[in-house]
Amino acid sequence: MKRQKRLAVLLAVLLVCIAGAYGISRMDFEEKMTGTETDIINVDSSDITHLAWNYDGDVAFTYTDGEWKYDADDAMPVDQEKLAGIAEDLSSVTSDKRVEDVSSLGIYGLDQPAYTLTVETADESWEISIGSESFTDGEVYISTGDEYVYLTDSELIDKIAYSLYDLVQKEEIPEMESIESVNIENGQSLNIQYKEDSGYCYSDEYTYFLEEGDAYRNLDNDNTRTLFEALSAFSWESCVNYNADDADLKSCGLDEPDASVQISYTDADGESGEFSYELAKADDTCYARLTDSQIVYTVSSDVYDAAVNASYEELKPDEVILLDWAAVDSIDIEMDGSMYTVEIESSGEDDEIEYTFTIDGREVEFMDVLDELSAITAAEDVEEEISLGSKKAELSLTFRRDTEDYGDVELVFYQYDGTYCIPVLDGEEMDPVNREDVVSLKEAVNSVVLAKEE
Repeated sequence: MKRQKRLAVLLAVLLVCIAGAYGISRMDFEEKMTGTETDIINVDSSDITHLAWNYDGDVAFTYTDGEWKYDADDAMPVDQEKLAGIAEDLSSVTSDKRVEDVSSLGIYGLDQPAYTLTVETADESWEISIGSESFTDGEVYISTGDEYVYLTDSELIDKIAYSLYDLVQKEEIPEMESIESVNIENGQSLNIQYKEDSGYCYSDEYTYFLEEGDAYRNLDNDNTRTLFEALSAFSWESCVNYNADDADLKSCGLDEPDASVQISYTDADGESGEFSYELAKADDTCYARLTDSQIVYTVSSDVYDAAVNASYEELKPDEVILLDWAAVDSIDIEMDGSMYTVEIESSGEDDEIEYTFTIDGREVEFMDVLDELSAITAAEDVEEEISLGSKKAELSLTFRRDTEDYGDVELVFYQYDGTYCIPVLDGEEMDPVNREDVVSLKEAVNSVVLAKEE
């Protein structure tokens, strides 16, 4: 216990000594400071011809022939707007206090300054060293090479907080008002078209299609729209190389990209354009470049994943059927050996359409049945391989329409087992659905029929 007490006493004494030394040194600094206002730099930013600093590596830029150029490499595409902003920020550097009796630069962190900064005009030059933060929050000590040490706002560091690649002029990703098509090469070739009222499939409710030779396969509207947005409405995260050679491209996988994307679009002015880029992944980092460009960027994994994973299986519709009910005149239903015909009349437009349904001349409530049918989607996590074979038809619906491109549409649900049913739409087998959804649909039809008979 005595030993522990002695240690506690010694620790308390040490803390008092540290606090005292801190207070003395602070008073010493403050005694040496004067409230002198000093313009360290005060010029018009347009007169600045040279800037250099060492925030994250050494960089130096010279303004010549009307533009900023990187001193070490004229090939670098310099972000002119950003350099002009830095010149504006550094055209005025002021100090509200200074130390006039400087015994040692080391006291202020200026013997080995954290940062150095050079600003030049045609007639003047300033070299500023930036040292430690002062006792006053938000200020740092700086030296200009004269006999004084100055205090200035620590925001001076923020004004040079740029590495070389922060200052590369990134290539433009165009603003796309609308997208006509997206072509993706990712081990397979996907040419996806957007077209309204196309007549490409049984329903004009679909607007996205996978082109396969002379044929088109309709795609899920929401999923494909999300894909288009992911591949077009993104931004470069950071530039990692502005003049990549073959070895550089190989190191990030862009010598043999995992996916290539080409977008045909229309901008806000109605002008058509093409935008194409390539994607690759190396060491868990996603890289991209414009086609044939030497500038390499990092991008979000969302963009990479969207391009690499795009496929018909990912984009095909989840819903069993998607129809504009206003274009349907009647529905023939065959279920459990019975036949029913539902006549449909519609009035109004867009979201204000009203429907009248009749069976054998009697008005019925049938919209809930259609809503339930529209909600049936492919079953998730089907582990076994399921095919139709010679299964029994459980429910058959034929939609009679009077349209120019497509007339009748037939949808048949076949019972596979107690868990799944297999839908067949116009002779094409679709992914299995949960049988409980089909049973619920049959019950909804029965309820309508019974209500009509009552």
